[in-house]
Amino acid sequence: MKLDLNKIVISGLFCAGWLGACSPPVNEDGIARHTVREINQAFRDTANAELALSPETATRLGMEEARIGFPFHDRLDDRSQARFERARLLRLELLSRLNAVPPIPGDSQLARHVDIIQQEYRDLTALEAYGYGRYSPGMARPYAVDPMSGAWVDVPDLLISSQPLASHKDAEAYLERLAALPGAIADERRRLVSDAANGIIPPRFVLDLLETRLRAFAAQPVDAHPLLQTFGNVVAGLEPREDRSANDYRRAAAEIMLEEVIPAYVTFANEIATLKTGAPEAPGVWTLPQGDQYYRDVLAYYTEPDTTPDFLHNEGLEAVETITAELDAAFASIGLTAGSVPDRLRLLAASSGQVYEPTPEGREAILTRLDGILADAEVIMPDVMKLPPEATLIITRMPAYREATFTGASYVPATANGSSPGLVQINLAETAGWPDFSLPTLLFHEGVPGHHIESSQSASESRFPLLRQMIWDTAYGEGWGVYAEDLADAEGLYARDALGRIGYLQSILFRAARLVVDTGIHSDQWSRQEAVDYLVETTGLPRQEMQEEVARYAVWPGQAASYFYGRQRILDIRTRAEAVLGGRFDAAAFNSAVLTGGPRPLDMVEADVEAWYGELLKR
Repeated sequence: MKLDLNKIVISGLFCAGWLGACSPPVNEDGIARHTVREINQAFRDTANAELALSPETATRLGMEEARIGFPFHDRLDDRSQARFERARLLRLELLSRLNAVPPIPGDSQLARHVDIIQQEYRDLTALEAYGYGRYSPGMARPYAVDPMSGAWVDVPDLLISSQPLASHKDAEAYLERLAALPGAIADERRRLVSDAANGIIPPRFVLDLLETRLRAFAAQPVDAHPLLQTFGNVVAGLEPREDRSANDYRRAAAEIMLEEVIPAYVTFANEIATLKTGAPEAPGVWTLPQGDQYYRDVLAYYTEPDTTPDFLHNEGLEAVETITAELDAAFASIGLTAGSVPDRLRLLAASSGQVYEPTPEGREAILTRLDGILADAEVIMPDVMKLPPEATLIITRMPAYREATFTGASYVPATANGSSPGLVQINLAETAGWPDFSLPTLLFHEGVPGHHIESSQSASESRFPLLRQMIWDTAYGEGWGVYAEDLADAEGLYARDALGRIGYLQSILFRAARLVVDTGIHSDQWSRQEAVDYLVETTGLPRQEMQEEVARYAVWPGQAASYFYGRQRILDIRTRAEAVLGGRFDAAAFNSAVLTGGPRPLDMVEADVEAWYGELLKR
């Protein structure tokens, strides 16, 4: 039977028109459906444009190429100055589209999405207007590249930890990205040199560190290089193909490394050696054009609008004094009273039973200890929040290539496609930095009830548009991570672990000291030595670690302030809720009210909590 396509089209149009006429013109929140469609389309267009600008992000998130609508696993981010300008125009266009939508009810979820995205893009475009730095949703840095981030380290991390390698097509995409790495490095090198000519140059000690790491990367034997080892091991398991064997792939990768990648690193290192001769000694961004105002803006971005350096500096100093007194009392309770608090912290870290040997057995013992702490933490989760998310968490050693550039530990969220669960990765290159009493708080912050629970809860918010899921609010996320350390204390996880509680107090002391140092170097013009000395003399932590911390603060201004600031805001919001509700206060319900809305500015968290207890009072 021959189909009459004209009749089918006309019939379809009639049905669509009839259904449209009979369906309500507004949704459940009273918003016109055409407005909902317009806003959601703006969200989708912008998310896709952001992913087109950063195909690396799409791979890290575990996105499917079919869902995004274009291939991206074989491409790297464009790191040129032209891309910087395109990104700024994209974000300005989104703001314009959102500002033009009709008014919508302020208590609707769609209005919340609009508010969060508008604020993020207002802040990003304001920072991009300075004309230097790197920006993406949730991230702002003043320099084109630094010793902790940039193509030189981010792309190898992407290829080793996130690149799909399940097929020959994936293997070809890996080679494409590897071959594009020298160009990405060259783009960042050109931006760094161009910025330096305009007075935007990292401190000399930062460039020293970057040069050292570039040369160390280039000096690794190609056959043993992580980029080739991982790739070679995986492609060996692919189904044989006549025109391309596993050895062919390995040879192609080795040739790219020898002829293109390693020379690019050496060239970059040589450029840095020349560039650092004119670099400033001071670690603060006050040396940059409009540096004082830039710091105020980026500090507000990582905390809240109208937050001033002086306020945070003084808040940090007061907190350091209070927490130090609490540590003094904690030490006295175990009979350790001689010496200053930092001296006693150093003594404890080096004492018998606290130090793990730097051997395979010692490293495995640390991971086993963390697994046991995780089991204890999971038991209290029903008391921490209503209906806690169920998501697998794996504790593992940080890959060796990351250990060279990333101190401490980090949380890696589960991918959207389920290819990887949530991970807590701990740097075990040296075990001396992980005395036993520090491990519980590490797990509570990075894992449960910290980042893993916060991230898993956000992932479960299925109604969030993709663009919302791509925006990380640092004060919210890191604030929750530090607040999670407080939750562990409140739920009694340190009740039979006096030394673990000292580790918790040292962690909070360190977060407060960060406030002092971040504002000290960027606003009060502290020297590098002043900053390192303050951290060592205040926290009792090793000098080498504190030197690396100051390098981090120098290239990532404002971010370190978000931890203590976010924690304090959540605690303040909780204190107010407890005062209002009295005996009706439910800690688990409060924590759920904080997390259910996902990453968002802290004033919105406050509004959500007020709405929560407002409903309770009405009942």
